Amino acid sequence: MVERPPQRAMPIADGSLLSAMDMSTFLVASAHDMKNSVCVMTAYLECALADLPVEASSRAMTCQALYEAQRINHHLIQLLALYKINHNMYPFDPVEVELDSFEREVVARVLPFATAKGIVLEVISEQTERSWYFDYELIVSLITQSLHNAVKYTRSRVLLSIQVVDARLEIRVHDDGEGFPTFMLESSEEAAYGVNSMTGSTGLGLYFAAKVAQMHGNRALRGSTRLENGGALGGAIFILSLP
Repeated sequence: MVERPPQRAMPIADGSLLSAMDMSTFLVASAHDMKNSVCVMTAYLECALADLPVEASSRAMTCQALYEAQRINHHLIQLLALYKINHNMYPFDPVEVELDSFEREVVARVLPFATAKGIVLEVISEQTERSWYFDYELIVSLITQSLHNAVKYTRSRVLLSIQVVDARLEIRVHDDGEGFPTFMLESSEEAAYGVNSMTGSTGLGLYFAAKVAQMHGNRALRGSTRLENGGALGGAIFILSLP
């Protein structure tokens, strides 16, 4: 019997254990695959919630599982988008968007979770313009994530308002919860991005929101985000302003 020579592991230093594949490319491809799987899980959970009787004992747990699956999906989408943005690979594409259609899309994405939790989701549209220019996929992702967070932390109501203020499109997400904690309202960069060693928050959502807003510009004006407490429902308010 002919013995085979022992196979030698390729050296780690030059990254050849990944067949010369760049590690970041490998991670991005894996994240994209995970995102697709989580999308399927989310769809199944939405169907399961729709079929569960209101009095079912497992309804609350299924609702929480849906939120967590949606949260993971949003984070993966944001990580993939940020990777492409930071490597100048993102196909940034501001187009004219019909605002009524935009409202319907973001509400439809959040409504199953809000309905399952018994949260009233309201929309107030006071814009004088019928359309606005922005990257549709980025802004839909950003506002959908903000609405999901509001549904999680509110007591009973969430309000989406869209209006034009000083020649800027202002999209606000209100809730009637306890509001943002002080560290998130402070003006320092660390607090603005929500990075907090005590809570373990990475601030990914707020970082993504700020990055996306700043990509939108009109002459010398740039998009921006801010956090407030109070407003129409007395709780937290996330505000996106686009020139």
